Amino acid sequence: MILVLAACATSAPDRSKRTATTLDALQQNSTKARLQIDSVLASLDAVLNAPSDHLRSAYDKYDANVAKMKEYASAIRENDSDLQKNSDAYLKNWQKDASSVSNPELRAIAEQRRDEIATKYRTMSTSYAGAAQSFTSFLRDIDDIRKVIGNDLTPTGQATVKNTTLAQSVKSEGAQVAQSLQAAEQSIADFRAQITPVAK
Repeated sequence: MILVLAACATSAPDRSKRTATTLDALQQNSTKARLQIDSVLASLDAVLNAPSDHLRSAYDKYDANVAKMKEYASAIRENDSDLQKNSDAYLKNWQKDASSVSNPELRAIAEQRRDEIATKYRTMSTSYAGAAQSFTSFLRDIDDIRKVIGNDLTPTGQATVKNTTLAQSVKSEGAQVAQSLQAAEQSIADFRAQITPVAK
């Protein structure tokens, strides 16, 4: 109830600015996660090829990189939740304002523009959802490798994991995830540019 009252009390430009700010945070965290993919894969390669006397230090670096990726994933989930909440309030209030405009010409303009923005939001959301799904799968895979090799940090465990299908394919998976995240980031940037109000 408090959130609803706050949304109603917020001015229209502030509602769009709030949504644009959330989009900016989502894009920034997505970029951090995308760039982290290279660090994760490089440290994984080091673990899988490290001599036995460097295996622990290589694993520790990989473990830290996976943990950092999990932090970015958590931030992205929080951004996504905020975005859905802010965007819903933004578009619903826009529709409410448009329907209350008495002048037919202005009402038609407002409703048309609102529909355009709603369509762009759906397009952006679809692009982001696909990227988020592939990112989640990649995160699960690198964490699975971390768990298995961490519990058998021996030359035998290292060789066994290295020969798995997942370990051999995760590099190409990471490249595909990075590509889809980059496309989603561009979609987010395009949508943000459409709704960002002029600064005071």
